[in-house]
Amino acid sequence: MARLMASARNCSIEKSGYLVALGGVNFIFSLIDALSFLLIISAVCYWLFFFLSWRTLNSRNIKQISALLLVSLIALFCAFIQSTKPILWSKLLEGNIGIISLLVGVSLLSLLPNDTHEDSQLKGKRGLLSIWGSVHLLGAVINMSSPFLLGDKLQRHGKLNPTQLSVLVRALTSAGFWSPFFASMAVALSIAPNAEYHYIILVGIPIAIVACLISLYEFKHQNQLDNFIGLPLATSTLKLPIFLALMVLFFHYYITPNLIILAIVTLMSPLCVISLLMYQKGLNATAITLQSHTVKRFPKMANEISLFLAAGLMTSSISLLVSSTFGEQWSLFESFGFWESILCYFAICLTALLGLHPIVGISIMSSMVPYTEANNTLLAFVSISAWGVGTAISPLSGVNLSIGGKYEVDNYQLARANLKYGATLSTIVVIAFYVLSLLGP
Repeated sequence: MARLMASARNCSIEKSGYLVALGGVNFIFSLIDALSFLLIISAVCYWLFFFLSWRTLNSRNIKQISALLLVSLIALFCAFIQSTKPILWSKLLEGNIGIISLLVGVSLLSLLPNDTHEDSQLKGKRGLLSIWGSVHLLGAVINMSSPFLLGDKLQRHGKLNPTQLSVLVRALTSAGFWSPFFASMAVALSIAPNAEYHYIILVGIPIAIVACLISLYEFKHQNQLDNFIGLPLATSTLKLPIFLALMVLFFHYYITPNLIILAIVTLMSPLCVISLLMYQKGLNATAITLQSHTVKRFPKMANEISLFLAAGLMTSSISLLVSSTFGEQWSLFESFGFWESILCYFAICLTALLGLHPIVGISIMSSMVPYTEANNTLLAFVSISAWGVGTAISPLSGVNLSIGGKYEVDNYQLARANLKYGATLSTIVVIAFYVLSLLGP
């Protein structure tokens, strides 16, 4: 009987992946003005998936999500008592739906073939730069899959050392400074929809390069480069990130200027993957591949989907409470400039050090700093930077927990190894804030 119940539970979890797929499809169609009503259907699909997947969530996420939901309920109750206007309950469920749909769409990019050389090795500085480049560029598109892809291949040459593990973490998290396919970018552009993406790229790419140089200098100074083993960077690794990033920019500025980048990425990711798979494998094989991804990969996204749903609800609830208490035009700051950006950045990084996901701090910031009253590009970059540095230095971030668990390393040790890196990179981030603050609102 117990075996039958376990089998039925596994079947239910697998089928829950179809709710995720349905949520993503409805979101894409809701981008059409005449079909905008599908957005609430997309939200309902994700929330149903959330309830069905509750038992599969890890204990750390259950605690954070429970706290977010509790704060949301308290804020909603207070807002309900104080508000003189009717509350649009459906809007509360739609928080972060765009971000979740982007994650769902981008996850399909992991189905595309990759080409990295497994047999040859590179040592020293060249080895570090090759691994950094591979993880960074692949991670810019397929996110968390990239450090595991390269890490597993490195592990065939021996147990990963602390330097290699740090490179995996830093190379991935620094991709969030510029990649439109990263969750951090999706969050940033959702809380600051009027941000100028080309300015973010112009600042973000140099910071990502500096992040690599900081690591190179640190490990060379600590005499950890001599024994570093890497794999050659395949030229084909460069093609996919560059092609997709250029396509996103082309569509955003020339084809669909009224469509936000988050929506463009969500739409283009599955279209590119499905088109390429059909060209390579044919219709039937593509259908089988997509079905397998739906029942195997989507259910494994339960932790991140649930966290984003809860954070979105909290953002909407706190925003509702703030507007009902202080008025719709209230903001934590009279203006959002250089000093305000520094304050918010370090506050979010501090919450990350304490174990909270950066989305929590970013959500609180967005509920108290309306984008209509702020320099959107600066506001977006605060979010991106806090995410990029916060996930590297937090012992309980998904990146450090996943890599630590995968390669049997203490996640607190991983985070401590990145503290100096995070502090140094923060000085560069502050300079970027100053530059972006000069652009004005």
